[in-house]
Amino acid sequence: MLLSKLFGPHILVFVIAQHLMSIGTALLVAATVRLAGAPRILSVLAFLIAALYARTVHYDNTIGAETISNFLVALAAFIAAGLAFRKWSPFIAAAAVGVALGAVMTCRSAAVGQAAVILLWLAVVLDAGWLRRLTLLALAGGLATAVYLIPTAVNYAIGKRLAGNESLAVMAFVVGYSADFDHGVHLDRKANARAFVEKMRAQDTPTGWADADVYQWPFAAMHLLEKPGDSAAEFEKVVRDIFIETLTTPATLYRHLTGHFLREMYFLLFDGNSVARRTVNPQGYEFFAQRDPFPFFGIPTGLKPGQLIHDYYKPHWRLEGRVLPTQARLQLGLSYVLTLGYQPRPDLAHLCCGLTISSEYDDLPGPIRWVSAATLILLAVLLAGGVATRLGLMPSLPAGLTAGGTLMILLALVSAAFPAFLIYGFNRYAYYVVPFLGGASAILGAVLFDRIRLLWCGAICAKIALPSRDPFC
Repeated sequence: MLLSKLFGPHILVFVIAQHLMSIGTALLVAATVRLAGAPRILSVLAFLIAALYARTVHYDNTIGAETISNFLVALAAFIAAGLAFRKWSPFIAAAAVGVALGAVMTCRSAAVGQAAVILLWLAVVLDAGWLRRLTLLALAGGLATAVYLIPTAVNYAIGKRLAGNESLAVMAFVVGYSADFDHGVHLDRKANARAFVEKMRAQDTPTGWADADVYQWPFAAMHLLEKPGDSAAEFEKVVRDIFIETLTTPATLYRHLTGHFLREMYFLLFDGNSVARRTVNPQGYEFFAQRDPFPFFGIPTGLKPGQLIHDYYKPHWRLEGRVLPTQARLQLGLSYVLTLGYQPRPDLAHLCCGLTISSEYDDLPGPIRWVSAATLILLAVLLAGGVATRLGLMPSLPAGLTAGGTLMILLALVSAAFPAFLIYGFNRYAYYVVPFLGGASAILGAVLFDRIRLLWCGAICAKIALPSRDPFC
């Protein structure tokens, strides 16, 4: 709720600020694609994918830290691209990258994955000696760590301790899904939960559990591990012990990766599960909206349903129904528009000319499939192109596009991997992924255009018998 504290208590101000931040994220991703050498039209494509993705618009109405963290990751990636591709002032740019990464980790500690990707990417692509690279990375990493630790130091100084509820919730899923309840630590506690865990694991299918509520069963398993008289700290230590055991035992880690992680990554990136696709209805956030709402802004969307037109649209009676639509007709149209995209729809929405479309919230796979597929194709093209170049079978791909595409792919995959590994691949986590999938899709287009240009130029050279050493070829 940082934005609401900064700008005021009203949900409308909070929502507007989040929408503006998401547009800023899309602009930064598009600018990064442009710095990598993609044509301007493809950077516009990256912006449109990132800015108009329906789930981003939907969740901007309801969440806080995710919007800010996406913006800060995109900002750090943009500055890193400027440092690598445009030779921006190295120490100033490295310091800016460090501050942005420290801020994003303060906002969302799971963003440590994106921070590591950006720093490692800089270490590889910077055109400088190793000593200079290490100096810049040390500056960026040191500032990121300092910014991240400042709130921790302040909390320690004033005696405030972090609540363990969130970390306990994250560990609960890994323990429930993959822990070994027949061996290892805390066997007496595991025995109390073993029958329930085996029952729930037996209900698992290739498409997951029956509904979103059943997906939460690891919380019930955690309660069975608890003993009367356990303090919160003692119980958190028990769960942490089993969590660490699960991740450090080859058998359970392998089971988690193959039986849970890969499947949830598929659910997230390709909308492979109807339960994972289910979108939260904005009315579920009514509690937040009812805190000091504006007189007629009573829900997260900012529109009081069924009343906006009747209360504020009052055309002259001689014009109503002849030149201007009536109140009832206009309200009916507006109400229909507002229902599109906010609730699961069993039917398709009519577009025009006999065409029907599916909103992102239907029980049908959404457009994330196509940008995810484009990203994986780009990954295959970059790997195959690197091998073919080394074998002398084809000219090398442009260095900027290769580096920019690698950055977008890594940011997208890491952004998806954290929730899929620790929890599950529900559609709301696509919020983190789509801006970078859009950037990767745009760079794939730029790579394909570059290969087509080379083939076209090669054909012209062959036709007019220019030597292959000619600069035109």
